[in-house]
Amino acid sequence: MPALLVLFFFQVLRLLFDDRSNPANDATALSRQAEEFAASGNYSMAEKKLLALVVMAERQDGRDAMAAAVYLRRLAQLKVEQKDDVAAEGFLQRVLAIQEKNLSPRSPDRISTLEWLAHLSLTKGDVDGAVNLNRRILGIRAAAYGEDDLGAANTHNGLGLLFWQKGDHEPAKAAFLRALEIREKYHDGDEKLLAVSLSNLAVVLTEESNLEQAELLHRRALSIRERVLEPDVPDMAFSLACLGEVLWRKRNYTEAEPLYRRAIEIQEKASGPDDPRGAGMLSQFGNLLLEKGDYASAEPLLRRVLALKEKSPGAELLPLADVIQNLATLLRLKGDFVESIELHRRALEIREKELGPNHPGISLTMGNLGWLLWQQRDYTEAEMLMRRALKIGESMGEEGNSFVATSLYNLGLLLRDKGDYAGAEPLVWRALALEEKMLGPNTTGCASALETLASLRAAQGDSKGSEPLLRQALSVKEIIYKPDHPSLASTLANLAAMLEQKGAADEAEPLFRRALFIYENALGSQDRAVGSTLLKLAMLLHKNGRYDEAEPIYRRALSMCEKAWGPDHPETAGAMGLLARLLEGTGDLTGARLLLGRAYNISAKTLGESHPTTLTMKTWLNGMMIKSATTTHVN
Repeated sequence: MPALLVLFFFQVLRLLFDDRSNPANDATALSRQAEEFAASGNYSMAEKKLLALVVMAERQDGRDAMAAAVYLRRLAQLKVEQKDDVAAEGFLQRVLAIQEKNLSPRSPDRISTLEWLAHLSLTKGDVDGAVNLNRRILGIRAAAYGEDDLGAANTHNGLGLLFWQKGDHEPAKAAFLRALEIREKYHDGDEKLLAVSLSNLAVVLTEESNLEQAELLHRRALSIRERVLEPDVPDMAFSLACLGEVLWRKRNYTEAEPLYRRAIEIQEKASGPDDPRGAGMLSQFGNLLLEKGDYASAEPLLRRVLALKEKSPGAELLPLADVIQNLATLLRLKGDFVESIELHRRALEIREKELGPNHPGISLTMGNLGWLLWQQRDYTEAEMLMRRALKIGESMGEEGNSFVATSLYNLGLLLRDKGDYAGAEPLVWRALALEEKMLGPNTTGCASALETLASLRAAQGDSKGSEPLLRQALSVKEIIYKPDHPSLASTLANLAAMLEQKGAADEAEPLFRRALFIYENALGSQDRAVGSTLLKLAMLLHKNGRYDEAEPIYRRALSMCEKAWGPDHPETAGAMGLLARLLEGTGDLTGARLLLGRAYNISAKTLGESHPTTLTMKTWLNGMMIKSATTTHVN
């Protein structure tokens, strides 16, 4: 009996020893322990167990054992969970090397490893590396499943996104198109993914200004999503906004606006009105309304966008500057120059800090700030900013020609307003030459530059040099505008005024009358431009002794001034003075004195008693009163 007990004891020990030395059992236990440690957040112990498993697999089957690859992949996953992507990539590279040793080049088992490595490459900013890995995946898919494998559509789509991120639009378009072609071959495929392919290709086409094709694709994508998705999911908002953008670019504001409103409603319902992620869509819609001229609706939206950007933690500064610039532009167009200047200064400060003082990205903001300061008569700072912006634009070569032409022209106008006609003229000539080089001689820019050059020649006493420039400007406008366009009328009036000054009243009068006809038909009989042209025509008739024709035109012009400017405006006082001069010439001293007295009181009130216009009226009025008294005494 004791012998039997001893034998049983040794058999039990043998069984226990055999169980402990079984690698399969050890591996199972270690694997279970690794998972338990990982689940509890004890990554260090989990990794130790997994590394032990890797060593066991390598001892049993060699360094390139497929079993080792399984544990290395799990180690990579743990490293990703700990945000240690560098270590994760190292483990995955070992996994891939093992797979390449053991699997055929056509084996799809390598795809998931390559996809993971591509993701890690993108995470660290290596877009080119991610592209190359995705191309390898496509090669494996084609070899294993054929060129039109449905799974390849996802890879092509991912490849397109990578190219888009790099700014390579052509390969992005080709990748998105290939993904769409594959998905359209599978009638039982996922329609949600088909909509994704349609939208992605449409976005690229939108950037290429292929708006007709982009609209068709976006409408297809929206139709699918409206059929297969709930009405308030974020993908619907994306599709609506994308189609809205295309229609906006086509200037179809009527159809674009409700799409944006619906998209914003969905976005805000999903994430709330204060979610910074909604700022992009709000900004687009605000800019649409700005372009449409609906400033009242655009302003609160753009202010909301700015508030969302400002409170967003870690907001990028350059996009913030863009938002500030958009709001500043709206305020400039509204005429609120003071706040617009403040915002332009803020946007410029951000851009200079982020990009540097001579970067092309600051030139537009700098030029716009200079323009605003010019309008506020701050010529010194305005000129300094405009010259800096011009210098930056000139450093851009051919790419900066459009900006340089605009900058030259605006700087020329500023110098003209300062009285520096000699300094202004060569700048405007340069602007004209660039405009003609870029767009040809028959453009609105060329016409404006020619007209400005004519005014500069006239201001320097060269009426002979001014006239052909004005005639050339008129010729250009008659080509590019319809016969009833107000811009044509302004040049006609300017040419008529110049001809009158040189004594060519017979030629000037029909030009004034043609300008008046255009203004009345295009702008209405009560527009200020009509009143101004009436005054010029009346002055011509007055100057040539045609008092009976001039007086009713003066009176009509005065009535319009009172309505347009108000009864106590300097422009109204000026019209009164002109009519008073005519009445004085006809012998109606009483009527002339009454009108001039009113004109003097308005001028003294609005311009001040020491203003040259007020002093001139006072001297004239005193002389008229003396003349009137003398005439009364003789009688």
